[in-house]
Amino acid sequence: MSLRKYGWLFVTTLLLGGLGGILVGLIFASDKLLEGGMANFFMGSFMQMLYGMTISIVAQMGFFAYMMINYLARGLFKTASLWKSIQVFLVLFAFFDMVYLRYTLLGEDGSVWPFFVEPFLLLLVAFVTAYGKARLTNQTAWVPTLFFMFVFSAIEWIPALKQFNVHATLSMLVPLLFCNIWQVMHLHRLVKRES
Repeated sequence: MSLRKYGWLFVTTLLLGGLGGILVGLIFASDKLLEGGMANFFMGSFMQMLYGMTISIVAQMGFFAYMMINYLARGLFKTASLWKSIQVFLVLFAFFDMVYLRYTLLGEDGSVWPFFVEPFLLLLVAFVTAYGKARLTNQTAWVPTLFFMFVFSAIEWIPALKQFNVHATLSMLVPLLFCNIWQVMHLHRLVKRES
């Protein structure tokens, strides 16, 4: 990947994260943004955009970490099927951890079922993204895309998952998913060799 292509990916991901931040701000805080007049609306939208851009930096660091781990693991393990099996195991382990750790932290002896919502929705988005990536490229991209979209999005999402607050959870998740989906769906175009 050339520096120009990486710069394009960086800037577009940054802008997409800002757009996700503005979208969440308009959905959850539109009444607060409008009560102070237009100046308050623009300043609030600007702050939401900066928040989304900050989240996009976290997403880009996670994407770079994933690419490094994937590169090292493909060289470390003898067969590609072993690395794929480990990735599937880590997806299942991360799903369990998202439910169990949040329940022990925030459950307060209530029902465990509400803590399945976030991991299930994230797994659904990861499945859809992996299906789309496999259709764009080939079937070998399915497991790595699922692994990145679920495990790395869950790791990047940890600060919001420590709270039992829908606004905090979604205000971080929406820009994260925008950025992670954007990056993984454009990677094959950026690393393609030009003839």
